[in-house]
Amino acid sequence: MPTQTGPASVQTPASFLKKLRQQARSSSRLINLTAVLATLGMVAFSAAVALIVSAALKSQTPAGWLWLLGAGGIGIRLAANLGRDRLAQALSARMRKDLRAQLVHKASLLGPQRLARHGNTAWWANQFLEQVDALHGYLARYLPARQTALITPALIIIITFSVDWLAGILLLLATPIIPVFMVLIGWGTEAVHRTQQAQQASLAANLMDNLQALPWLRRMGATTQARHKIQTDAQDYRRISMRVLRVAFLSSAALEFFSAVSIGLMAIYIGFALLGLVSFGPAAGMTLGAGLFILMLAPECFLPLRQLAQAHHDMNAARASAAALCELEDVFEQSSLQTPNEIPADSQADTAVRLIDVSLTHHDAQQPVLTTINLAVAHGEVLGIAGNSGQGKSSLLYLVAGFVSPTGGQIARDQSWAWLEQRPHLFHGSLRENLALASPHQQTDAQLVQALAQVGLPLPNPLLPAGLDTQIGETNQGVSGGQAQRIALARALLSGATLWLLDEPTAALDDQTRDSLLHTVMQQARARGITIVMASHDPVALAQCDRVMVLDQGVLKERA
Repeated sequence: MPTQTGPASVQTPASFLKKLRQQARSSSRLINLTAVLATLGMVAFSAAVALIVSAALKSQTPAGWLWLLGAGGIGIRLAANLGRDRLAQALSARMRKDLRAQLVHKASLLGPQRLARHGNTAWWANQFLEQVDALHGYLARYLPARQTALITPALIIIITFSVDWLAGILLLLATPIIPVFMVLIGWGTEAVHRTQQAQQASLAANLMDNLQALPWLRRMGATTQARHKIQTDAQDYRRISMRVLRVAFLSSAALEFFSAVSIGLMAIYIGFALLGLVSFGPAAGMTLGAGLFILMLAPECFLPLRQLAQAHHDMNAARASAAALCELEDVFEQSSLQTPNEIPADSQADTAVRLIDVSLTHHDAQQPVLTTINLAVAHGEVLGIAGNSGQGKSSLLYLVAGFVSPTGGQIARDQSWAWLEQRPHLFHGSLRENLALASPHQQTDAQLVQALAQVGLPLPNPLLPAGLDTQIGETNQGVSGGQAQRIALARALLSGATLWLLDEPTAALDDQTRDSLLHTVMQQARARGITIVMASHDPVALAQCDRVMVLDQGVLKERA
């Protein structure tokens, strides 16, 4: 029976973002240091300016060290801010790269069949690209702004208290206004961000579906309806995007207003103290230099809070993205709950493929697809799997390849394997690029040409006038069906795989092309000792096999 893992812990957007913060801890310490340096630099600059202005109004010559103090302070501030931005950008790039690599790795373990159950290529690309990139603002702007908002106001309030405790109390009371208002705004904007990202993913998936179905839409005369549907979806996305921008602009204006009011109250207090209208506490001894120093620091106390408020929208976008990525994690966890038990290496030494009591039932089906499959394929053997359509031939190959997990039983196969299906997928690019991506090692053009010659596609070739530079478009445009099969076969040769899994490789070929391809496949396989498991209903293809087994109602039997 397959091993059962315990129930996966449910990951929430909050825990997802907390995990990101923990991974960014080392960089956060450096960012904290830059915040301290930038604040101290601004304090030095403000003190120098206040003393210089005070001396000038008293018709005194400012000391020379004050100019150095001011220049040094502003220089430290600029350098610290630049360092913080560079650290934050590098942190975002590194963490997004690592996260995307983890997601792609997990997706590759699921295989194409399980991935297709949840969305098409455009939908998955949107998740891996747009959703991960939506974390950039959180990592590069929000986290540094949050750290700075914790450090800078605290330092400035402490310094202000040391100069005038009454001014310090005013700053202490005014500072929480912005974070509180920011949280209130955040409650309403996260849902808008989530709606926008969901609409974006849906729009990408629908566009890909329409592009793939374009030939059928043209035949059915439904291109106008499809175009109108895309236009409607695009307009909906535009309206949602404008809602996000509208909320961002309005909330930023409101926060700027509260910040200006707080700074204004501080200016009123200092002005009244200097005029002698306030004589309470330290106000009676307020000097022009001290008042100017405090007044210059007050905006710096609120600046990190305003920046945090602006970056709060990035945090809302990150929460929406984290919710989508958590759903992906749930997909990966649910699809990986059952994994086949490993067959001991000593019992697998004489076979390339071995299945023991393997069964398969899809989670959304009641009837099993495959029942108690026992199979052993020797190294170098060519095995054919026959059966009518819908009997589970492709599902059996998917199990061997690892594209789906069995409901029960044990599976083992050679680790080096290649997949060749009825309509092989060639990527948009040159012939050279399509061949090179299959090889684990760098291949020369001569080796690529040799592989093509071995599969019956020698160069130069009038059908491939640009040779290895021949461009292949989407849906294999630029090459025929037979050429696409041979290119895929050449990729299998270049991969060095010792096991080939062939799913109806001749179904879309004419008789002449089929016979030529089968001859090439069998010739190369037998010459290299390659094991082949081929699912086919073509009697000509099955006749080339060493052994043929038949699938009937999910049961595998030797052909009589």
